[in-house]
Amino acid sequence: MHRQRGAYAAPVADLEEQLDRWVEAGIIDARTAASIVRFEAGQHPAPAPRGERPGVMEALLYLGVVVVSVGVFSLIEQRWPDLDSGARVLAIGVPTLLALMLGAGLVRSEEPGLARAGQLAWFVSVGLFAGCVAIFLNEFEPAGIEFDDDPAGIITVFGSTSLFALALWVFSPTHPQVVALGAALFGLGIAVGAWPDDYSPGLAGMLIFAFGALGLGLTETGAFTPRFSGRLVFGTLAVAGPYQAGFTENGIAFELMLFAVAAALIALGVWRASFTLLAIGVVASFIGLVTFIFEHFEDRIGAPVALMISGGALIAGVLLLARFRSAEQIRRLT
Repeated sequence: MHRQRGAYAAPVADLEEQLDRWVEAGIIDARTAASIVRFEAGQHPAPAPRGERPGVMEALLYLGVVVVSVGVFSLIEQRWPDLDSGARVLAIGVPTLLALMLGAGLVRSEEPGLARAGQLAWFVSVGLFAGCVAIFLNEFEPAGIEFDDDPAGIITVFGSTSLFALALWVFSPTHPQVVALGAALFGLGIAVGAWPDDYSPGLAGMLIFAFGALGLGLTETGAFTPRFSGRLVFGTLAVAGPYQAGFTENGIAFELMLFAVAAALIALGVWRASFTLLAIGVVASFIGLVTFIFEHFEDRIGAPVALMISGGALIAGVLLLARFRSAEQIRRLT
């Protein structure tokens, strides 16, 4: 009697549990298990929708944006001393406006390639906007605020850029806009840390951590999208904050905080079945452990032993990520 294809489609959960035991016992590998689940469930990957793959037009648009950006910076480098204040602001303000208009014209396009090109244009416009504000402050010094060696000016640049990036995200909640917002918030945290007479890594790090924790919370509740880039950007900020704060004198409390945040991300990644969060937590744990060992124990155990411990931690992290990745692939196939 021949069993019909797809007979295991209903009890897929039982099949997955059995295959998990086989993988753990070393009878089969994770790839073979995934193939079995896919075959028995009768599932086949759907072909990619037409237009999802990058095309020639999209590549040419990317090239055009890059060429214009290079031209702007070349013009600034060659003619900057000859320009007056107004011309200097216009030299970067006009490209900023053009990038913004180009993005606005393409980001709502029904053609996926053109829409992605619009997202890239808006991503570039965020960097140009920051430069435009910095040049304006330097040239005109409104209210006595300038960018060079002035904490108020640096905060103004990154604060306004963060708002600008957030506004673009509201109109187009896409991966490039999330990355631009994360970069602007990181810069704002560093700028606030420069507000005291002596730069405060603790103040900068805790603000960066706050941005990351808030953004990650909004991402997990669905209020902030896309989820993948939200987790990647804000999870990174959440661990970068304590790491930055750990550079203070006697910053062991912040170093321990890094381990706590990394553990929380690992737990959240397991709970939410997110490889991204798990990877960030594991990488942060490894970096934090290496830093901690070399800073506090190198004199006692020596550099070779410290390197051995660090290498062992790296191997353990890679094995943990690989195991979770395999389990996640099987789960998605079911």
